Amino acid sequence: MFALDPSSTQHPAADQLPDPAPVPALAPAPAAPRLVARAGQLSQPTAPIAPEASNEDVHRLFSEQPLLETLAVVADDRPLGLINRQRFMEQYARPFARDVFGRRSCLVFTDTAPMVVAAGLPIDQLVQQALASGSRVLKDGFITVEEGRYAGIGTGHALMAAMSDIEADKTRQLMASIDYASLIQRSHLVESDRVLASQLADHGLLWEPRDVVGGDAYFFRATPQGLLGCMFDCTGHGVPGAFMTLIALSFLEQAVAPAGIGTSAGTGAGTGAAIDPGALLGQMNRYIKRVLQQRSRDVQPAWGAPAAPADGLPAEKSSSDGLDAALFLQSPCGTQLRFASARLDLLVAPRGVQEVAQVQIHAGDKLGIGYATTPDDAAWSTQELEVAPGSLLMVATDGVIDQLGGPRQIAHGRKRLARFLHEQHDRPAAQACAEFRQAFAQWQGTQRRRDDVSLLVWRNQALQP
Repeated sequence: MFALDPSSTQHPAADQLPDPAPVPALAPAPAAPRLVARAGQLSQPTAPIAPEASNEDVHRLFSEQPLLETLAVVADDRPLGLINRQRFMEQYARPFARDVFGRRSCLVFTDTAPMVVAAGLPIDQLVQQALASGSRVLKDGFITVEEGRYAGIGTGHALMAAMSDIEADKTRQLMASIDYASLIQRSHLVESDRVLASQLADHGLLWEPRDVVGGDAYFFRATPQGLLGCMFDCTGHGVPGAFMTLIALSFLEQAVAPAGIGTSAGTGAGTGAAIDPGALLGQMNRYIKRVLQQRSRDVQPAWGAPAAPADGLPAEKSSSDGLDAALFLQSPCGTQLRFASARLDLLVAPRGVQEVAQVQIHAGDKLGIGYATTPDDAAWSTQELEVAPGSLLMVATDGVIDQLGGPRQIAHGRKRLARFLHEQHDRPAAQACAEFRQAFAQWQGTQRRRDDVSLLVWRNQALQP
């Protein structure tokens, strides 16, 4: 596998490829910083002032200690309130304030209803209480107590810093999990990379998840009847899409096993029975619907009766997830292709094609696989194609078709894809794939990537032994 960037994969010609390297293990993550867990960790044992102290005493303290932002008023180790530096200095600077309030008790300018919390209060509960009290806590801070006795003052700045550290740690953990999910997803594709490189002498594969992980994937296996290949696009992208790809890949792994389910006769792809791509998509549909417990609500039960599907499974859940897929079996000689598809097209440009109109577009069936609204007994047709030797073939997912771009900021579309295939029909597939990647990036321009992007281009030569 040749990595174009951290989220893309493109294959050059097989004779230029070394043996696929194993997926590298992730480097150990750096040790996470020690996070604040309790309110007391944000508290400083600031010396308090007694309620008998005058406002002159408070003014002197603030003047002598320019970093002192808040002063606690405490009597018999019990907190009575907080004096905010800025608010006190503004009020004390008013005309005649010193003459009127200078010798009076500091309680005049004390907030007697501050937020008081136990030093052992978990930080998440402290944040909830601070948010509920509004901006006052962020300005004045809060008092911590141990068994009701004054312990110290926590500032709003310290609380905001702790909240930021917690969010940063959550993000770090989330990204570490997603990075590891990417490792798992890519490990499921390594065998397909090896098979593709060993079977097709001239091919190019572009795989670019929109995020670190994605909902596009591919599957290739050598069988006695030829190369079995599948390009598929699952619901969504990111982590949900990646989960769906693992379900689909799990099914396909079973389908090619000796006791698999990939033929019209119900036997495995490794046996002598004819592999039927349409039947395989039908099996995949039932598998996904069963795994995700997705059932249609088209049939309504009698009034007051619970829904009870014939198979005894629960009625359809609120989710409806599935995939689009193009599945083909290329014969060892390369000129015969059995093709079945759910919503994805196969484009074929014969060698020497003169006009774009001569590029053949074999459309897939319009029914998606595995969705709650897709019937359990849905069937996909298998097209028996005779492909001229040396033709250039292409399958692309909707991430290519639907991407906005160009001068008019419109969808890329199938016609533009067919035109590109016509222009590249006499070039090596790996080179055509590389050209497409550059052209697609230019098409996208400053537009945000809408979806995962996958594209397979190959020359239908005889399979390599």
